[in-house]
Amino acid sequence: MTISDTAESTRMPAFAPVSMAATVARATTALPALVVSATSAKPAAPALKTFTFPDGHISFAYPATWTVRTVLPPAGVPGVEAIVADGAGNDLLSLGNGFTAGCAGGPVSRRVFDQVAVPGMTAPDGTEPVFGFAVESYGDGDAYFMGLSDPRSLEQGERVPSWCSLVSTGNGGLSTRVLFNDPGFPNRGAARAWMATDQYAQLKALLVSLTYA
Repeated sequence: MTISDTAESTRMPAFAPVSMAATVARATTALPALVVSATSAKPAAPALKTFTFPDGHISFAYPATWTVRTVLPPAGVPGVEAIVADGAGNDLLSLGNGFTAGCAGGPVSRRVFDQVAVPGMTAPDGTEPVFGFAVESYGDGDAYFMGLSDPRSLEQGERVPSWCSLVSTGNGGLSTRVLFNDPGFPNRGAARAWMATDQYAQLKALLVSLTYA
């Protein structure tokens, strides 16, 4: 399958309400969309707060106008989920701390829009996770992913391993995913346009700020 970009509509992404059970593999179920408006980039640096998970290990910085709430997974499932919402109450990001499930999925075609190392989250085996924003093609449309992953989840090309949102940590694992609806964008041109917005810059900064102590 040939990966190609289009630049048709630049309509902003739809974000989906989060469920209490965080998904550590792929999040592709269509949910009612919350359309989040986005302004042009290059804003004044926002005031920041710091959130630390209850076990004291994983922390991140986020805009002071945003909120973070925690929920517990279903009985018998380890970990705790932190849900980040913007100032209007729209859920944007899920972070699951202490998860132990793995990832599974077939080969896909992937185009990577953005990636950067996250040294504060180095895994016990020395692997350095990366922040990434990418699109994967499955033959019946595109799916967009943004969060932290093992570097292998950002290999670009044909028949590469599908995205895995779980990275290894000293307390089990961390799952991160921006809560796009399915599909998050009408086309890849719109996805690239979103990268020039305040919202994208703030979500990226939050994810890159993740540290494990």
